[in-house]
Amino acid sequence: VYFARRGGTPTMPSDESESEREEKEDRRDRREKREEKRRDKDDDRERGGAAGAMRHLTGALSASVRDGRGARDGPYDRPGTNGANGAATARGAPETGADGKGRGRMAILPPPKKTMDRSRTCPFLLRIFRKIGGHHGIEAFAERGKEPVECELQVYAWPDVTLRELADLIKDVAPEARDPKVRLAFNLIYPDKSGKNVSTTLGTVTCSKRGQDDDKALSSSKFQTGDLLDLAILQ
Repeated sequence: VYFARRGGTPTMPSDESESEREEKEDRRDRREKREEKRRDKDDDRERGGAAGAMRHLTGALSASVRDGRGARDGPYDRPGTNGANGAATARGAPETGADGKGRGRMAILPPPKKTMDRSRTCPFLLRIFRKIGGHHGIEAFAERGKEPVECELQVYAWPDVTLRELADLIKDVAPEARDPKVRLAFNLIYPDKSGKNVSTTLGTVTCSKRGQDDDKALSSSKFQTGDLLDLAILQ
């Protein structure tokens, strides 16, 4: 007698016992698990090989960058080390190369200067008190509201305004400051910790030629909004 499986070919009835069938199923399960583990190991080896290649490439690139940095001098070296050799050096001290020859002092790059956008910054009122031949005495500014207003100039400026820019503004409104031989000496009037006004020198601008104080900005001094300027017009 033949027995036919659904959708298959006729087969002979099995004489195997239930224990034998279970044993075959166990062997088949173990074989499938071994195959699955083998496939997992193959996948791990492939992933490990790719990761190893990536690590090797990254290491090669890092070594190339280190070699390139070590060959540079000056600001490219880490402060406190002597180039690629890594020997400690004092900041600003002369460095010595492998050949024993000096390479000069280490260059320390200054931080970038912040520039003010005047188109987006509101200017403030700056009060300037001028006097021909010298400065006012500090007693002229002893009491707030009793300044010498008869010689006062009022301009609108920004904190980064320079003394040269102020001189150009003053020449527009003060004819006595237009002489090429005239020097404009600026003093800053500000209150100290006790509230008493004191005076300090800002700088001097010569109308006919540029000087070392031309590019000095108010913001580089102790100036704060509300302080006064005392201007001496010197012949």
